[in-house]
Amino acid sequence: MEQQKKELFYFQVTDLWKRLCEEHSTLFDQTCDEYSLLLTSDLDNLEDKIAEKQETINRINLLEDLRSSIISRVNRELNQNINHVSDLISFFQSFEATLDHRHLYNFNALLIDIIEKIQTQNKTNQLFINKALGSLKSIREEALGEKSYSTYNSKGSARSRSLSI
Repeated sequence: MEQQKKELFYFQVTDLWKRLCEEHSTLFDQTCDEYSLLLTSDLDNLEDKIAEKQETINRINLLEDLRSSIISRVNRELNQNINHVSDLISFFQSFEATLDHRHLYNFNALLIDIIEKIQTQNKTNQLFINKALGSLKSIREEALGEKSYSTYNSKGSARSRSLSI
């Protein structure tokens, strides 16, 4: 009976990891699309893309809640003390060996890879936004006849001031 429960939980967790991979893959595609829209200054479609991303993030959050629920059930019903994903993978490692497949391990490795790509793309998007904001600031300063300078104190804190030209 205990082995059947472990089997059932394994397949639930593996299915959940597959769904997490799919949603994160969708999020990565949307993040890349967001960068493309930033490059073309297509603000109308950018707004829609950001809303799509938020919907995907909401679905991921629901899956994360489900993950927490499943881990709690595994802990309760199989008398385990699983606190981290690595504990969960270790717990199912012996079961995966009987299957001659490492689905959970592979899905987790894929998920980590996708998340790292999303983080890298988000950094690129943020750099682009920061550069665009800097350009807009200098255009505004030129139009208003002001120039901002930043100086730094001994602690490295920036202090800005504007001068009228």
